[in-house]
Amino acid sequence: MNILKRISDSFLIQIPLTLITYSFYAFILGLSFTPPLYLLVVSVRRYLLEDIKAGNLVLSHLVATAFSIGAAVFLFFITGLLVMSIFIRALSAGVKAGKYPPASFTMLRWLIYSGIYTLAIRMILPVIPITFFSNLFFKIIGCKIGRNVRLNTWILNDAYLLEIGDDVIVGGGTDVSCHIFENGYLKLKPVKIGPGTLIGAHCYISPGVTIGSNCLIGINSYIRKDKIIPDNTIITSVAGISMHKAYRIEKGKY
Repeated sequence: MNILKRISDSFLIQIPLTLITYSFYAFILGLSFTPPLYLLVVSVRRYLLEDIKAGNLVLSHLVATAFSIGAAVFLFFITGLLVMSIFIRALSAGVKAGKYPPASFTMLRWLIYSGIYTLAIRMILPVIPITFFSNLFFKIIGCKIGRNVRLNTWILNDAYLLEIGDDVIVGGGTDVSCHIFENGYLKLKPVKIGPGTLIGAHCYISPGVTIGSNCLIGINSYIRKDKIIPDNTIITSVAGISMHKAYRIEKGKY
């Protein structure tokens, strides 16, 4: 713990550690790009190089190469999804719900696998919402996902602590978070969403929340941490009020 505290407080030590971490991310990206790059190289060698040597570009060869580029992009989505999710699963293995100080091995693991997840958010997940591949990504990470679940969002933080029942729909831009940094500690808490529940777009589901079966969570709703939503509950967002009134509502004074 003392060693980790010194590392977290030392700017000179943080620099090489950051470079090592980013080198690790580069390795993961390299693994993800290897199959699509191989496809491109084979395509270019087979079609374009011979045409260039002959000084005559054949239209069909050019089209075939263009299609290979498109196929390589989608192949990256698949290989990147698999590689990144497997590494996240490995790094988060054994990390349980609880409270962790910044200078801890768990916090270090959390930062690293969160970085990989950020790569997936920026490069892959926004392209494959509401698909088998999106659900597969979170299943590999460790998320318990039921049947007929439709995820129109890719912001499921620490998904290995998340349980989603059958026939759940999660709207676009919704943030389901199983972590919070509070009072100087990283706090990891599970989130459970019951079967048949619909969560509208751009909601925020805090750590420790349990949502019952067949609930409706309206657009832009904010569910506070550790809150239990009973079955068949309907929650609508409060629109058109001032921040002062919203604060008073949050504190139960309005």
